[in-house]
Amino acid sequence: MVSVGTNLYVFGGRDAVRKYNAFYSYDTTKNVWKLLTPLEEGPTPRSFHSMAADDKNVYVFGGVSSTTRVKTLDVYNIADKKWKPCATPGEAFSIRGGSGLEVVNGKVWVVYGFNNYEIDDIYCYNPIGDKWTQVETTGEQPSGRSVFASAVVGKYIVIFGGEVDMDPEAHVGPGQLMDGTFALDTETLKWERLDKLGEEKEVEGTTSGSSGLSIHIGIPILIDVDVSIGNPFGGHKDKKKEEKQVTPEIRGWTASTSATINGKKGLLMHGGKAQTNDRFDDLYFYEFQ
Repeated sequence: MVSVGTNLYVFGGRDAVRKYNAFYSYDTTKNVWKLLTPLEEGPTPRSFHSMAADDKNVYVFGGVSSTTRVKTLDVYNIADKKWKPCATPGEAFSIRGGSGLEVVNGKVWVVYGFNNYEIDDIYCYNPIGDKWTQVETTGEQPSGRSVFASAVVGKYIVIFGGEVDMDPEAHVGPGQLMDGTFALDTETLKWERLDKLGEEKEVEGTTSGSSGLSIHIGIPILIDVDVSIGNPFGGHKDKKKEEKQVTPEIRGWTASTSATINGKKGLLMHGGKAQTNDRFDDLYFYEFQ
């Protein structure tokens, strides 16, 4: 699911019987769902796929069809109300599901994924020229993984957690999950880990308000990371001791998006699968100025 303006867009998925390729929009101001394309149109039915969007387009990549994993990228133009297949990546590009998919400055980035093993490569698609390029990165690179939280913040792709080893019972079990917050600079192509141990310090904190929600924010490692935004959902400020490491618990399969809270941009994520195979219902925001 992705958002463009005040609309949410949802494609595909599965139940216990079949895969789907229905494509819906939800108008958050009118509280109205709409089926945008008939079932016989658009990308093939699938689950475990990835979605991304810019102001004009919605992208659907990869996933598991009724017979196999795929590596196709399709784009839906919101104004024209039409789907179009993009160029297919070359043979070196593995079929995959559970990838990070983000649009940065008009280009579509496919980050990692799963194809019976955890993939650690990155590809970039340029709509101008309809061309794919494999991206070589440096720095503190995260290990191969899938089903992680991800977001775009300016020129950075920010990711957290994910699955680094498949469970013997496949998706029935938790697999080996991981924590860790990483940012990829899409200009320098350098990774940096953000949530390292820091010094204890007094910060302006918050307690949850009437909404029952709280915001947890990563420790400020870089000069452009700030922890003192307060709780946008209500509550009162108090002084609290910041732990040496403030980071969500190990998890994968997390709902995530780019977000702006109190004017600060970052990675917002909700829930996910725990290493115990339980499910989380918490909400975290990693601020990244």
